[in-house]
Amino acid sequence: MDSDNDDVTNPTPTLPPYTAPSWIERLVRQLFVGNLLRPAAAAAAASSSSTPAESARFARTSETSNITTTTPTSSSHVARTLSTMATDVVRFCVEDTVSLKSDKYMVGVVDRSFGDVDSHEPRPQRDYGDDIECHDDIPRDQFTKFMRAGIPPRGTVLVSWQTQFKTELIPEARLDLLDRALCVGDVVKRDVKDPMSGTVIGTKATCTLFPASMFNSGQLTQGLTDELSIRGISADELINVHEYNEGALVVYNDWIGRIDQVQDEVAIRLSNNSVVIVENADDLENDDTVLDRISVGDTVKTKKGNLRRGRWKYGAYEPNIRPQGMVVETRTVTLDVRWLARRFGGGTALSDIMEPPPRLTTDDLDQPSFHVYDASPNAVAALPVLDNYEDRSYHVAEIAVGDHVRFKDLTGAAIKYDGTHTLPDGSPQGKLTRLPRTESLGYDLNVYIVLQTHTKVTVQWQDLSITEDMSPSLVPDPNVEDDDEVWPGEIVCTKDQRIERDTDTQWTFEPAKVGVVQSVKPRDRIATVRWFQHPKVQFLGEDLIPPSETGPLHESTEDVSLYDIRSTPSLTRRRGDFVLIHPDSVVGVRDICPLGPDWFGEIIDLGLDGKVTVRLGAAKPVVDVRLAVEHVTLVYSSDMDNSMFDMPTLEGESVEDSEEDDSDFDSASFNEMWIEYEGMEGEPIGNSNEEDWSTEEEEEDDDNDSMPGLETPDRVETSKTTPELHSEGEQISPMGMNRSTDITVSSAPISCPMDVDDPPVSIPPPHGDCLDADADAPLESFLILDTPPPSNHHYLDVFSASSSAFTRRIAKEHKILRTSLPPNIFVRTWESRLDLIRVLMIGPSDTPYEYAPFVIDFHLDSSYPQVPPEAFFHSWTNGDGPCNPNLYEDGKICLSLLGTWHSDERNEGWSPTKSTLLQVLVSIMGLVLVKEPYYNEAGYDVHRQAPETKLSSALYTERAYFRARAFIVRALTTDVDPFKEEIKYLYLSKMDGAPRLLEKAITASKDVLEQSEQVEDGVERDGLRRISLGAVVMLRRQVQRLEALQAGMM
Repeated sequence: MDSDNDDVTNPTPTLPPYTAPSWIERLVRQLFVGNLLRPAAAAAAASSSSTPAESARFARTSETSNITTTTPTSSSHVARTLSTMATDVVRFCVEDTVSLKSDKYMVGVVDRSFGDVDSHEPRPQRDYGDDIECHDDIPRDQFTKFMRAGIPPRGTVLVSWQTQFKTELIPEARLDLLDRALCVGDVVKRDVKDPMSGTVIGTKATCTLFPASMFNSGQLTQGLTDELSIRGISADELINVHEYNEGALVVYNDWIGRIDQVQDEVAIRLSNNSVVIVENADDLENDDTVLDRISVGDTVKTKKGNLRRGRWKYGAYEPNIRPQGMVVETRTVTLDVRWLARRFGGGTALSDIMEPPPRLTTDDLDQPSFHVYDASPNAVAALPVLDNYEDRSYHVAEIAVGDHVRFKDLTGAAIKYDGTHTLPDGSPQGKLTRLPRTESLGYDLNVYIVLQTHTKVTVQWQDLSITEDMSPSLVPDPNVEDDDEVWPGEIVCTKDQRIERDTDTQWTFEPAKVGVVQSVKPRDRIATVRWFQHPKVQFLGEDLIPPSETGPLHESTEDVSLYDIRSTPSLTRRRGDFVLIHPDSVVGVRDICPLGPDWFGEIIDLGLDGKVTVRLGAAKPVVDVRLAVEHVTLVYSSDMDNSMFDMPTLEGESVEDSEEDDSDFDSASFNEMWIEYEGMEGEPIGNSNEEDWSTEEEEEDDDNDSMPGLETPDRVETSKTTPELHSEGEQISPMGMNRSTDITVSSAPISCPMDVDDPPVSIPPPHGDCLDADADAPLESFLILDTPPPSNHHYLDVFSASSSAFTRRIAKEHKILRTSLPPNIFVRTWESRLDLIRVLMIGPSDTPYEYAPFVIDFHLDSSYPQVPPEAFFHSWTNGDGPCNPNLYEDGKICLSLLGTWHSDERNEGWSPTKSTLLQVLVSIMGLVLVKEPYYNEAGYDVHRQAPETKLSSALYTERAYFRARAFIVRALTTDVDPFKEEIKYLYLSKMDGAPRLLEKAITASKDVLEQSEQVEDGVERDGLRRISLGAVVMLRRQVQRLEALQAGMM
């Protein structure tokens, strides 16, 4: 009907009087009697009468210990099997569809789970209009903690119920898993403890539908109950009721954009059968407060003024009529679009070059150059033949629980679902009862709510086998963000370059080899790769430098360690990525699809020959084209949502900032680590002498009493070590260790503190000591040097202003460092720059960092200690990835004490009166360089004892182990000023009592290699003493380098 008709004199047809819903729950309960909603296992059994077959595996004969070549097997030989194997323990995930075990009619969607770290935003009530409810089985203190931190207790999930308008924190034991939302491109596993993962390459979904208008109106009798629900409906037969949806991609002129927000005008029918388009749709309140968009069939209420000022389609405003009614029509009036990219080789007209406006109106949407991308595989053929053939409103193929949908072909569906059919399990399928427009003022109310879905997915596994599985039998892969994980069809390259780069091209990277992954042995961390013969590929950072060409492939394949190759961000594409097609890459497309853009599409398949299949979903008709991967450029992927479109979290925001009274934090749990670091009287170092910390408000004579002579010292004893290192390759003459010199202190900007004669303190390290604390080693833990700071100190060009309070605080920091450093930590500062500090740490034993050196630069700002010290970590991984989640390759150290990460609990952040530089060093040693660094990742600590995270942790640990061995090589081949003599003594010295860390590192690594090469069934790899075969390749290479260094320096 014409939505712009403002005639209010039209006679109102006779319709049944409308009454507000008051018995929805009773009605829906009747609907769910029997088998309307069935558990996933039953649905899986009913969906197929065939016996599940064992998955066929893609055979490879190559051995991991030797590089061999084989001829690649055609993927057409891969068998497809149907697996309905259910896991013994159900693991609930975000977006799962669930029901109550005790009441099958209660169906909902999981919003938060203990295992999904990305859902752990603090203060969850902010996301919901109505109060979050707590199940009776959950203790009140746990619920209070959840409402503050946002992390569901282990064994619970937050569910938004679809059949009852509420959100509830509920135990998982009370729920049945009905369906799991999986999309093409998702990476899944059968079990999180299984190393094998696969990529979803296809989905098929069936739905249970319920008439949206009947769900709200209540105009039903008991005899019609069985006719209301329709089960086993293919999702391919359905379309979303809305013309445009947030997140959809659109094409306008020569630009690609993503819909950020949709503004609809809404027409509602009141109880007297009058119809009005309300003045402001934002002022409508839906009965279901969880839904953020109003659809046809919803019951809404508003203020009377919103009705009075509206446009009346039938009838007129009557003040005695309640401002509540049913939505009969929605129409999009504006779209807010974030424009992503412009086509390559687009038009030269100003309208083509200029970015379209961020807000589009109906005039823009009606332009022939405006298109919505259609993700359905047969968009044109699936559209209704008559009125909607050119209607752009039917372009959303994804169907989820709670969606409002229509049938693409309502007439055909009414014939197909006539109530005479049964499902494979014998239950009735239901009957589609079509609501004629003549009984609804000409509005189309044939809209249905999706009550349940059953999804069958096609998965291509890493070994190239293909299976079909019911989605609840699979779980999302927690290692999907692992940079060392690859899947068949991906483009990879070696980490070594083809040639050494000269000065002009040193910023570019040309890999020695580029190839296509054919299959993967995930347990061994070995990939079978087919290399391109003569690729011309160069990168600048992660960007591909044009022109590039992959070319033809070799006939043979090669087995390589996953740690020897890496994905290429500019060439590696995923199914579901949206791309721009380069000009002249495909010939004849215009002849096939003369209408719509032929330069933009979605990747739907990755070939083992290095080519990708792109679906031109905005063209008419929709066609698929295959082309080389270098001929497409990524525009948008679902991974971009978190970084591009979500609101950033506030830096340093703490859960307790606004809810301090709710905190039940026990500070002893955080300070427990300091108990190991005790002074002479047994007091924790971290809490010692707190009353003595200087502030700007302190009297100067108070400090002079504790450290006499600070203001006017006569002499200061310092130690000279190696002079400034002007370049990494420059040869210098080392000076003797511990040479003393007398320095007269004048009125310099930052004065040097007096030498403190406190007795030394022996402090046991947190994870075992690589050095013998009792040995008579010729090393000083803390020294003030009279040499210039090294030229590569990260903060050399950052200067701090002098103040007496700042100087006093530095003196006290020096006092603590001089007497209380653990044996594994060495600190150096310079009398000319006391605001600069460089630290050498030796990784603790029984961790992947054992025997490895770590160098960190610190700077004390003039505002110190009101602000924490600045810190920079010297990463020596050569761009291969971080060695620790808290130690970034760009030098950032993620630590709450440094203010670079928000404190999860009170007292973990920097305190000007209590925190010290020693605490920072011990925190890095005790909280960062740990045995299982995987759990240092933000939010992962709560999963430390979870069996499902053991594999992920072991894989991270083994990477950290062999990467840390490279740190030893770097320290022994490059002068590390001012620790050159210290490193020589620690690693190479044959003196009595010398640590001989190089020898220990080699011995320990050989032990790991020996244990890892012994194949024992059932023995888990911890990543530290037993590693994968792919990691063995890397570690053996590191051992050879260490042995060469040992032989060359003896």
